[in-house]
Amino acid sequence: MIRLGLLISLIAFIIAAAFSAYGWIHTEPGAQIPVHFSLSGEANRYGSKAEAFLFLPALLIGISFLMSLAPSIDPRGGNIRRSRPMYIVGWIIGVVALAGGQGLITWTAVGGGIEGEAMARSVGVFIAIIMLLLGLVVAKARPNFFAGIRTPWTLSSDLAWDKTHRMASRIYLLIGAAGLASALLLPPEMVTIGLLVALLASTLGLVIYSWFVWKNDPARETLSPDEAD
Repeated sequence: MIRLGLLISLIAFIIAAAFSAYGWIHTEPGAQIPVHFSLSGEANRYGSKAEAFLFLPALLIGISFLMSLAPSIDPRGGNIRRSRPMYIVGWIIGVVALAGGQGLITWTAVGGGIEGEAMARSVGVFIAIIMLLLGLVVAKARPNFFAGIRTPWTLSSDLAWDKTHRMASRIYLLIGAAGLASALLLPPEMVTIGLLVALLASTLGLVIYSWFVWKNDPARETLSPDEAD
C-alpha cells in the first residue's frame, strides 16, 4: 500500500515539478502571479514566483511523507492497512489535486487564459468526482486516527464507525452524482457553493448521527466516574 502511494506521489511530484519549472522559466523575475481564485474562477490573490511555483510541490512532498508514515505511528495502524482502498484513493486525490493546482497556476501565469467560467466549472466537476470516489470507498474504512470520519463517538464504538461510514458512502455518492449533473447544466459558481454547503451540512449530519449510534451501542467505550478519578 505504501509503495503504491509513494509511486503515485512520485509521478504527481514529477508532473508538478515540470509545471513549476516551465512556469519559472517563462515568467519574468519579480512577476506577480495568480495563486488563488474566487468561486467564479477569477484571480483574487497574487504571489511571488517562489510561492506560485514552489509551495505546492513542497506541500505535495509533505503530505506524501505524512501518508507514508501514518500506518507506522497510528495506534491502530493495522486498521489503516485494512482500509487500503479508501487510504489509497484519499492519497491519490490529495496529490493529484496539488499537481493539478500547480498546472492551473502555471497555465494562468504563462497566459493560458483558463480563468473565469471554464476554471470554475472544472473545479465543480473535480469536487463532484472526489465525492463520487469517496462514496465508493469510504464504507471500507476501519477505525483509525488518520483517515475517515473521526469523531469521539466513531473512535469509541466500532458500531458507530461502521454505520457512520456506510451512511457517508450513500450521502457522498448522492452529492457527487447531483454535483456532476449540476456542474454540466447550472452556473459554475452556484454549483461550487452548493457542493460546499452540501459537504458541510453532510459533515454535521454525520457527526450527529455518529453520536446517536454510539449512544445506543451497548458495547461503546465510556469513562465511568470511578475511572475519571
